[in-house]
Amino acid sequence: MEYDAFLTKAAERAGVSLDVAETLTRATFEVLADRISGGEAKDLAEPLPEPLKSWLRTDEEIAKGYGADSFVRRVADRADVPRELAEAGIRAVLATLREAVGDQEFRNATAQLPREYDVLLSKPAGPADAR
Repeated sequence: MEYDAFLTKAAERAGVSLDVAETLTRATFEVLADRISGGEAKDLAEPLPEPLKSWLRTDEEIAKGYGADSFVRRVADRADVPRELAEAGIRAVLATLREAVGDQEFRNATAQLPREYDVLLSKPAGPADAR
């Protein structure tokens, strides 16, 4: 999936502009790279175009352990958006990531996350989720 197509799909799913989708995508990828192992982040990034690929890169092999609530807060802080928008954006970005890398690769990477992350990993219904 090309960079522009990724952002367009994420923007549509979250009901936001392309600029906001780009900001949310970068923040989500950077926090995700921090939360999963370096090897899984690298595998997840492999099929993606730049700069998406670079946003998932990390020098850390060991994943940091924090819950879904903290994940959303970290994305909201990085993107400088309200928590509700961050959560809708995360869901849209992760659904688009699953589509871009394939279901199996996505499940391999996110298998490291506890069940409390399931709400973020479920596919968004569409722009209404951002409201």
